[in-house]
Amino acid sequence: MSETGETLPHKFLQHLKAQPQIIQSIIQFQSGWRPYFFVVSEDSDHTQEQRQAYLEFVKLIDEHVSNFLRLHDASEEDFVAGLECMKQAQDPHWHAFSMCLHNVEFEQFAKMMNADVCLCCGKQFGAPGHPAASVSLPAQPPPQPAGDLGPVGYADPTPPPPPPLPVDE
Repeated sequence: MSETGETLPHKFLQHLKAQPQIIQSIIQFQSGWRPYFFVVSEDSDHTQEQRQAYLEFVKLIDEHVSNFLRLHDASEEDFVAGLECMKQAQDPHWHAFSMCLHNVEFEQFAKMMNADVCLCCGKQFGAPGHPAASVSLPAQPPPQPAGDLGPVGYADPTPPPPPPLPVDE
């Protein structure tokens, strides 16, 4: 196994420490999308907004990992090989990676968002000492798909204005 494959996950942890904006972006993401998970669905299915949040989360994580891999001229295979090496060696950092990999599955992501658990550290989101206290958070959630009334607390009860009337010429 190459040295890059063996050390790449450790370099990623160093990268996260050196680039605090990555964790901040995930906290901002969660802050914006979390209200969508406080809505109780009438059936057991998840809402369209919750599924959209998941897709946006995966996109955000993929962007950060892809940027890191480009920076180190490495491939996803190198990273996976490094993770496997960490797992086999019972590296103490393996647990953090395992938690992150598990969060990439929709059901676990939705469960954490429903419970208001931080996607970065696993603690209660916004609890005393939580990193969200030091991050500038958006005042409103991300824009909603057309025709949606929004999450509890964010819905605008007034209907949109009607389209303009045609002008007679």
